[in-house]
Amino acid sequence: NLEKERETMAVNKSKARKIKRRLAYVYFPIIFAVIGVLLVRFIFFSVFPEANHYRSMAFGEPPSFSEQLEKKSFVAFEGKQGKRFDNINVNLPAVNQQYAEMKCEEMDIDAPVFWGDTNLILSSGVGTYTGSSLPGYNSTVLMSAHNTTYFKNLKNAKAGDVIKINTTYARFEYVVRQVKILKADDISAVNYNSKSEQLVLYTCYPFKPLSAVSDERMFVYCDKLSGPSASNWEVDL
Repeated sequence: NLEKERETMAVNKSKARKIKRRLAYVYFPIIFAVIGVLLVRFIFFSVFPEANHYRSMAFGEPPSFSEQLEKKSFVAFEGKQGKRFDNINVNLPAVNQQYAEMKCEEMDIDAPVFWGDTNLILSSGVGTYTGSSLPGYNSTVLMSAHNTTYFKNLKNAKAGDVIKINTTYARFEYVVRQVKILKADDISAVNYNSKSEQLVLYTCYPFKPLSAVSDERMFVYCDKLSGPSASNWEVDL
């Protein structure tokens, strides 16, 4: 009996070793595959840093302040505050601060709008170029967003579409006048010295992932339909 037990134990040990060897053919490929994926991921995000922003935009949740927008007068940000005029408290936002919301039924756009157009801002909503103007200031307002998130439906823009922008100080409406596809470095794409207020929206073109490497941009030119004018406000610039 003792001899049989020893033989049984030897057989079991032999089987166990065989199972371990077979499992090794499964474990090691999985381990190397995981290491390979992590390595490729590290290299990919190093070469294409914009991919990080696409990822954060896809899974992040932008801030919202819809309840505050319903108020006629309030201090929303840490930027400069103008004087009150006709129940309008003109709050000039600080960089990276949300100051408005953009809506367009025709293009199914519903997005928060920030002052500035840094990568952080574009991962959370629509950015406003600080070298342009703010809605209501009788000049050119330049806004941008990624074509994979908040401006993914900008490709459907057509003349006559109405874009609504509700800011912390007033409500504005713009109508699409023209759509153009231009080179990213085309200096004639935006007229910052316009004597009439216009809203210019732009995003990368064509509409596909990682199109930021493309040398083309889509520009949507809009004219102001309604909203107060800064000429009627006393603001501390």
